[in-house]
Amino acid sequence: MEPIVLENSVDIILTPQFYTFLREDLDLKFAYQAKQIAPSLFDDYLNNNDEYQYYVYKCKEAWCFFAYNIKEIDLFLESIGIEKHRVSKIYFAQQISEQLENPVLLNDTTVLQNIDDTVTLIPKRLMDPNIEYPELDMKNVKLKGGVSMGESLNSFISLKETIILSSLFFMLGSVFILEGNRIKSSIANEDARLSELLDENPKYGSTLLRNSILEKYKPIDTIERKKRETIKEISKLLSAKSQLKKLSVNEKSVRAEILTLDTTINKQVKEHANAKNFKVSGSGQNVKVEKKL
Repeated sequence: MEPIVLENSVDIILTPQFYTFLREDLDLKFAYQAKQIAPSLFDDYLNNNDEYQYYVYKCKEAWCFFAYNIKEIDLFLESIGIEKHRVSKIYFAQQISEQLENPVLLNDTTVLQNIDDTVTLIPKRLMDPNIEYPELDMKNVKLKGGVSMGESLNSFISLKETIILSSLFFMLGSVFILEGNRIKSSIANEDARLSELLDENPKYGSTLLRNSILEKYKPIDTIERKKRETIKEISKLLSAKSQLKKLSVNEKSVRAEILTLDTTINKQVKEHANAKNFKVSGSGQNVKVEKKL
């Protein structure tokens, strides 16, 4: 290939000199199973000193296996001016075998053609001198599968996924910044409001006085919270078959009388009340519960 300059991302199709292809009829259901045994299938075909990656897909009744050296591909792409971050997906010429039934001129010396269902490189000098080579039109060819450059280079995530995650983190960071500014503004407003109130009531500027007021009303706040929590627990004892008949709330306790529809519901209400540490009493269909504050 002549060197080229790219401004957009592209998909590339590797010709056979960049991969080793095997077709095997194996009793496997899933591609990950086939990929696990791929290295053993290529033992007799590859140089053990090099590191290879593998790609597998189901082709009719068999499995198609590909072994390729991504570093070799990366060096070639670099030599012709294609940066690896410009490569979205890598495909194999075998995946377009149907479009290569007729020979296609790859360059001045090499022809690409499907022979016995295997895409093959053929020296041009072996072809009929009078043969016409059609143009390979890829506009209507839909490629499936393939591998990403980042995945083949043993990255944890592909370039596309990296871009998506970066965008998400950027948006998340922006949200945190906006929320932080909002909280900061809210605190500033509260501080301003506090200063305004202290200006209107100078006597509350004393820390001792504020602590004294806090100590005075803190027990009241505690009791009121207990009341609300107890009433909330009583509400969970109620249903279409257990209805509130009476509710009494004072400073010392919360009492409720619940009317149940039948014996089973009566028993369930008592069990749930006991679990919430209520004092349970009552007879017949009535259940009386009480909790001290």
